[in-house]
Amino acid sequence: MATGSQCADEAAGAAGLYSEAQRLALEELVAGGRDAFRAFLRRERVAEFLSEPELQALLEAAVPPRQEPEEPGPGPGERSLDCSSLTYFPERSDAEPPALELGWPGFASGSFRGLPRVEAHFQPGYGAELYGCKEAVRREIRSAREVIALVMDSFTDMDIFKDLQEACSKRHVKVYILLDQASFPHFLKMCSNLGVNIEEQKLMRVRNINGNTYYTRSGAKIVGKVHEKFMLVDGIRVTTGSYSFTWTDGKLNSSNIIILSGPAVEHFDLEFQILYAESKPINPWLCSCSQEREMANQLIRPWISKT
Repeated sequence: MATGSQCADEAAGAAGLYSEAQRLALEELVAGGRDAFRAFLRRERVAEFLSEPELQALLEAAVPPRQEPEEPGPGPGERSLDCSSLTYFPERSDAEPPALELGWPGFASGSFRGLPRVEAHFQPGYGAELYGCKEAVRREIRSAREVIALVMDSFTDMDIFKDLQEACSKRHVKVYILLDQASFPHFLKMCSNLGVNIEEQKLMRVRNINGNTYYTRSGAKIVGKVHEKFMLVDGIRVTTGSYSFTWTDGKLNSSNIIILSGPAVEHFDLEFQILYAESKPINPWLCSCSQEREMANQLIRPWISKT
């Protein structure tokens, strides 16, 4: 956990990365769109620092200020660009952090987690393992005996989800899943397609996370996305890399992962606990809407087949 002095040191070290001109340009983008943004750049003679995809993503992510008077600041589970909010501080939180109530490997700091080892997989592969990343991930899930904890930007691969379900039901492995909040509806749709109610999974906990939250002077905010991708198995191995748990990454896209064991795993263990403490619970409304849509589809399908 960072102390106040550590935070100050980090802020001083990051001074060279901060640009007041870019901050003001971002304010113009959120307030007035692309034209206002580019007019500011021309007027201030600032190089255009955002690509077109980044501009589009920022405009889509911008949330206008609420109508009612409200003190701007991060809500539960949000990381603000204010230095005091970049790291989770239990003593400064208004709410208790969520507990890893299913259980967690009891490694003390610096504990032995196995000999250091690195295993690399690439996709598409060569020889017998064409889909090396996906198969390596599935092997890791099948090897789990106690706890699986994963952080993912997008999770819609049915095969991998079924493997996690099997780990829960047949081997009583506890599973924690943290997903980027923007992709969460797609995860729920996958569960609905499989006939799974995620809230009924006794040994599985699924929660939302997001990246940093930037607040403008007008009260608007931009919520960043989660690009972290890693899976802890039993607290002794971690799988991480560019591979996402989606069909397209499993079959089409070029990806890579590495599987680490040894002292490096402790860093991912701590990162997961920090992210879990910052995470938000599933919105029950999203779950109920997903279930209602599936029930409606089941009622409509027989009628369509008769017409």
